[in-house]
Amino acid sequence: MKRINTTHFAILGLLRIKPMSAYELVKFSKESIGLFWNESYGHIHKSIKQLELEGSVSVVEEAETGRRKIVYGVTQQGCDQLDSWLALPPEESVMRNELLMKLFVSEERHIPQLVTFLEEELEASERLTEMLAGIKASVPSGESKQVQLWLLTLDYGERYLRMTSEWCQHALESLNHLNRGHEND
Repeated sequence: MKRINTTHFAILGLLRIKPMSAYELVKFSKESIGLFWNESYGHIHKSIKQLELEGSVSVVEEAETGRRKIVYGVTQQGCDQLDSWLALPPEESVMRNELLMKLFVSEERHIPQLVTFLEEELEASERLTEMLAGIKASVPSGESKQVQLWLLTLDYGERYLRMTSEWCQHALESLNHLNRGHEND
């Protein structure tokens, strides 16, 4: 079964929140939903052009401020497509974690490099945790259902990062124990 191009729906959903340029979509993605969704500028730009051809998005603002800025908004057709997609069950997630693959296929001689990778992963998780705290602080206060949905998404990110940090610490302890045991041989 062919997978659905979810990039199109992600763009429609983000544009339904507010009109944005392709650059703003990439920036917004990196700064708010990058933990669970990210796309390159080229992929987003190509997808927006396709959505525009289909009539799902339209240009809502065009400005010349040193360089041309085109802001897109979602059309009613795009909203209808998005609502249809939202009613479908999510496809199975495809997990790809290069660190886990390297850990799985490594040999004893690779342990020092794995320790470095794990330390870097732990630091990255800590930086992302701080970033999420900043995002959470910027979420408008209130009891709106939209705010609650955003907070649930942030909660997932916080929990995922906490688990990643705990696992990295555990893995580092295990690898350090293995290294100490090898030194005693």
